[in-house]
Amino acid sequence: MGTRMGEKDDRDEKERELGSFDLNVINIMTHLYRSGAVEDEVMETLRMLNFEYHTLLDKNSILEEKVNIDWKTNLLKYRDDYFTMIIKSASRTLDIVPNDKYKITYIRFDIDNFSLLNNRFGHDKGDIVLVDLAEILKAHSRPTDYLIRFGGEEFDVILPSTDLKGGVTYLDKMYRYIRNLKYNFDNTDVVVTVSAGIAVFSMDLNRLKRINLDSTKDEYLKLQKAADDALYDAKLSGKNQYKIYNDKIDYKDVRERYAAAGGRV
Repeated sequence: MGTRMGEKDDRDEKERELGSFDLNVINIMTHLYRSGAVEDEVMETLRMLNFEYHTLLDKNSILEEKVNIDWKTNLLKYRDDYFTMIIKSASRTLDIVPNDKYKITYIRFDIDNFSLLNNRFGHDKGDIVLVDLAEILKAHSRPTDYLIRFGGEEFDVILPSTDLKGGVTYLDKMYRYIRNLKYNFDNTDVVVTVSAGIAVFSMDLNRLKRINLDSTKDEYLKLQKAADDALYDAKLSGKNQYKIYNDKIDYKDVRERYAAAGGRV
């Protein structure tokens, strides 16, 4: 009984902190308006600080539950409510500084020819590659980004409040480090490459207030599928690269051609 009371006190304290932080941001903005010192850049910075604060609160609550962490890579395990949490964090900032659109970038990484590596050198060597890739993602991502071990050799990254330009900048940065994945396994030089697909979610902010839980899950699945489609396009195009989702591409055909090639393109 004492433990449950303690948990309630923690939640109440977080709620008080949450309200206090929001109030301070609003007070700063009110002061800027009254003094005639309003600048778009300053207001956007305050909005982002507020958004990042709420996002970090949500992420910390996930990290406190060890069951949500993949023990091998120390990344988040896949859950179907991360997208919902990000949307909720974003919706809290709408009344502070409204913009036209809210965007989330979703990236899916896949280690090329990973099963062949495991079969040739053993799963212990494959684990080394998994951990190294996870460390690269952790070292060069923001605290508010969601880094997920989706399964096997696939890693997902969710970039809140990030448009396509920001997502591509992130990928270009990651690939500078990913291309250094070189090993010597059993006296054999091995170069490990990674493919990726990127897709962007965009929503009018006036709709963001009205979106429900089922809608966010549907959007989450669509966004994942789009990133996965782009990933297969990268694989079919020769691997060791990323591709941007394009709704003009026939991804069913892309997948069929990749399957016909046995994944050896």
